[in-house]
Amino acid sequence: MVKPAKTSLWALALALPLLAAGVAALKPRAQPQSVPDTFWADRRAAARIEARLTHPEADRYRSRAPAGGCPVPTEPMPLGPLARMEAREDWGGIAAAYALEGEWSQAASFLERLPASPERDSDLAAVALAKGDHERALRLLDAALTAKPGLTQALWNRALVFREMGLTLRASELFEEVAKRNEQGWGREAHAQALSLRESTLERQRQWKAARDATMALVQDPKAPLPMDAARQLPGAVRGVFYDAVRTAASKERALSLLPLAKELDRLQGGSVLTDYVQRVSKRDFSRRAELARQYAEALRAGQGVPETLLDRARVSGDDDIYLGALLRSRNGSLTRLQDMVARIGRMGDPWFTYIAERDQARQEVVEGSWWKAEQRLFNALQRCRETTLSVRCLDLERRLTIFYTDLQRLTEAEQHARVLWAGARQLREWDTEFSVLEILSHVARSRNDLGSARAYLEEWSARGATRSCSWPHVQLAHLYYLDLRPDAARRELEVADACADNPMELVFGATVAELSRFGSGPRDAQWLKTVTTRALEGDAIPESDRIYTHYLEGRFLLDQDRAGGEALLKRAIADAEALPRGDVLGRETWALSYSSLAADAGRAGEFPKVVALMAAQLGTPVPSRCALAASIHAERTTLVALGPKGEVKGYYDGSRREPFARTDSSRLVPEPLRQTLAGCERVDVFAWTPLFGRTDLLPPEMAWSFRLGRAQGPRPTPASMSTRRLVVAGVDAPSLLQLPRLPSWTPEAEPGAAPPDVLSGADATPSRVLERMADATEIEIHAHGITDPSISGASLVVLSPEVNGRYALTADVVREQRLTGAPTVFLAACSAGRTASLQSTEPFSLPAAFIDSGARAVLASTVDIPDAAGRFFDGVRRGIHAGKPAAIALRDERQAWLARDARAAWTRFVLLVERAD
Repeated sequence: MVKPAKTSLWALALALPLLAAGVAALKPRAQPQSVPDTFWADRRAAARIEARLTHPEADRYRSRAPAGGCPVPTEPMPLGPLARMEAREDWGGIAAAYALEGEWSQAASFLERLPASPERDSDLAAVALAKGDHERALRLLDAALTAKPGLTQALWNRALVFREMGLTLRASELFEEVAKRNEQGWGREAHAQALSLRESTLERQRQWKAARDATMALVQDPKAPLPMDAARQLPGAVRGVFYDAVRTAASKERALSLLPLAKELDRLQGGSVLTDYVQRVSKRDFSRRAELARQYAEALRAGQGVPETLLDRARVSGDDDIYLGALLRSRNGSLTRLQDMVARIGRMGDPWFTYIAERDQARQEVVEGSWWKAEQRLFNALQRCRETTLSVRCLDLERRLTIFYTDLQRLTEAEQHARVLWAGARQLREWDTEFSVLEILSHVARSRNDLGSARAYLEEWSARGATRSCSWPHVQLAHLYYLDLRPDAARRELEVADACADNPMELVFGATVAELSRFGSGPRDAQWLKTVTTRALEGDAIPESDRIYTHYLEGRFLLDQDRAGGEALLKRAIADAEALPRGDVLGRETWALSYSSLAADAGRAGEFPKVVALMAAQLGTPVPSRCALAASIHAERTTLVALGPKGEVKGYYDGSRREPFARTDSSRLVPEPLRQTLAGCERVDVFAWTPLFGRTDLLPPEMAWSFRLGRAQGPRPTPASMSTRRLVVAGVDAPSLLQLPRLPSWTPEAEPGAAPPDVLSGADATPSRVLERMADATEIEIHAHGITDPSISGASLVVLSPEVNGRYALTADVVREQRLTGAPTVFLAACSAGRTASLQSTEPFSLPAAFIDSGARAVLASTVDIPDAAGRFFDGVRRGIHAGKPAAIALRDERQAWLARDARAAWTRFVLLVERAD
């Protein structure tokens, strides 16, 4: 039995085994006593849960009445019926009984005893929903409904999940689907839920649109009434348009007619900024301003960019408000104009525009590569904004921070800000902002490999977007279904997208078609792909990376039909992509995908030595001859090749996976025959690309192994030819905005005969000083905080002490640009510092990979959070290397010693070793 969670059930925990044994002894199991009807009637009458359960008795409808906010204590369940259910192993009945009481942990423990089924998944989803785990709930419900579309309980529970996520229009649609099944009681309640959700959601839309239209009418019609009620309901939406109404006022009288609205907005949001603005404008010379106002109004009505002539005239005339409005709509975002805009906003003293200036300056800092400045600027601006009543402007800053963190793949922070933004947009009834947040949330969820949530956000977007893009959500959904290995659903979405009049047939459409080819080609696939590649190359200034990517798409599509033709195109894409700058994102993606496609194809053909050669070429390493494992996953096709101690080759290919690799346990990926092939090796070199690079459980912890990576950079100095120089970074002063606890100080012990280490700590441990001191170090130790997304393998950064300009992070892209002449061994004693970006299409992007690229001999780092004792562990590995052990053996031996001493040292299994292949 599982221990009950509440004190009132302790007696049950003690009594059930005895009762069960007694029942089993006195009565044959073949003739179990039936459960009294009053048991389920009592349970349903006492239940207050909204989720539906698949147990027939537990799912009988009963109306729910609110408890008035007063907690109602749970009554103990009768022991006899539970004992009888346990005696006949009716785990589903016991789980349902606990679930009706809201004892979700107990319910889950009994559900886990049941064999897999759509019904069990639906009930487990109810548990996940109760615990707020929407990601797991959606994954379970999607699986249940895919296997059994008629499972009404799963459909109801999915509607609940959508409702709790704020995806109310799609939730309404799902409830209506339940209502159409006309179940007694449930159908009526489902219809009521659908109606309530739809009306409350569309009322937000109506209010926002009415407020915006009423204020825009002031721009179009001088006789339009002032939207005073709208200003009281949605002051942010009205204020955003109010400035344009003043800019388009063609006379003093027209400007002053807007004064009551200005005063009302000032009353609602504090200060007298708008009142002062209207009065200031009314004193302008309208013999000159009127024409500027008219031209500005025409540009607004046309919905196009502002003419350069208007910008020049407004700047010269001194009508700063019209100039600023035109500047904000200008398509020429030069640095000079940004500086001009910031200066003028500073003189205005209007916080509405102050936050715009902060936003745009942050965007420029990101372009210049000073992302840490942008982060600090946006963070500080948001903190100040939250202290004011300009809530809509705060939403804009939240949005910028969300996009900022998403671009950096710091997905924990991105999701936090996106959720705040989503809640704020709904609370403030900013309908248009809700649309943009749904796109952002879907992108973040996909980056986290939470495909169910990513689809959910797109489904809500579609439910709201009848007047917006037809094809866009369907193309995105098709790609998500492909990633989730649901090719039939992906193809259905492509068909819907193709039927849309606005379908641009962009590259993501073509990528989905090309990858679906491995499940079998559809009758229109070839034509679709031809249309995509043709349109991608239309126009005068086609980026070279787009052209190369089309070769990949064509080659990937052909590979399953015309192998020679597909290989030729993929090899051409690789050669052309290698000529592009390394910073070309699409070029590197094309290069990586082409290599991975060729490796998977060679594995499918059983050409395993060819797989090893391709993996070595992709990683920039010499081709191994013994004691190596080549591992590749592309589009969920697994290819593994083991080279034994005598060079014997054992290969494995699996193209049947139907679950995304991100959800699987990679510790069971390498089959036992391949492990046996490697068993005689003293140590094993692993050649792997993302998403396998960085997986520390590919081989067992008792085996000495490391990832190999490297690109030729000329002769490397040997330890004998140079003096040893040890750099230790510890005692870092993390910036306050990150709210990180201070780490214990780390004092390296002196070693006999060795020079004292070069220690950087406190305020001295800044990124610039650390990078400078690393240049000729032969050993580098960094004891600091690491930041990454704990829910996926997102590339990490190490937090150092901030520079004067605010820069605090040691990131992979910065390290990669350095030249480490001392060929150091690097010890990253920072939480999750070894995490690698998990996207299939990218090259290994992590701090260890970056250090290897810049010249390090070997890098050790943890891929999980580590305790304070980790410094001693890394020091033990370091001493083992000094004693002459190869790094992989030193790591294996130290890990085994720690595991033998303390079961809590399981984190040592997740220490990554990457070595350069010379």
